Amino acid sequence: MINGLAKRQGDTEKERHGDAGRPSPVLHVSPAPLLIAILLVLFFGPLAAPLFQATQLPLVADSGALARDLLARYICPTPAKSYIVLGYPMAVCARCWGATIGLWLAWLLIGRTMDDARRTKWRWPLVVAGSPSVTRWLNSYLALAWLARLLLGAVPFLLWVAEISWWPAAPYAVLLLNGAFAGLWAGLFFCSTWPGLLHNRG
Repeated sequence: MINGLAKRQGDTEKERHGDAGRPSPVLHVSPAPLLIAILLVLFFGPLAAPLFQATQLPLVADSGALARDLLARYICPTPAKSYIVLGYPMAVCARCWGATIGLWLAWLLIGRTMDDARRTKWRWPLVVAGSPSVTRWLNSYLALAWLARLLLGAVPFLLWVAEISWWPAAPYAVLLLNGAFAGLWAGLFFCSTWPGLLHNRG
């Protein structure tokens, strides 16, 4: 009877704290949905601003105009070079919006280093992400010290400075590619340092 009581107490503690060496499923929260939500807001937010303004509804249109004004004033370096949607400019320029595309590419590529369970749950649509050469390149990148990855993520933004200073009449396609290139490297850095996103790399 005493052994049975001790067993029930042990089972209660195991349910409360989880097995030793394994996190409790109640406390485990995957960081992937939060990161995806942030990426969705960054990508669709600038596109939603002109759509809101096009509705001409009092509060909705005002919120779109406010988003455009805030991002143009404090975030975007060249707000005049924004794509026009339904007669209204997007909240950021083509370069900044291209950076969000680069962030998505980084997120899709970095998924190659996630464990099998997460990789099964989140289906990666890019075929290139599954090639062995890309996997080896990503493993080499992730093997670098975090400071080296930070520098690699920051250096492409110098192309923004060069383009703004020396090619002010650059076409929007160049801005989009320039932004996507910088966003890709910045996204790789942030994904590689996002808490709990990658499996333990030993």
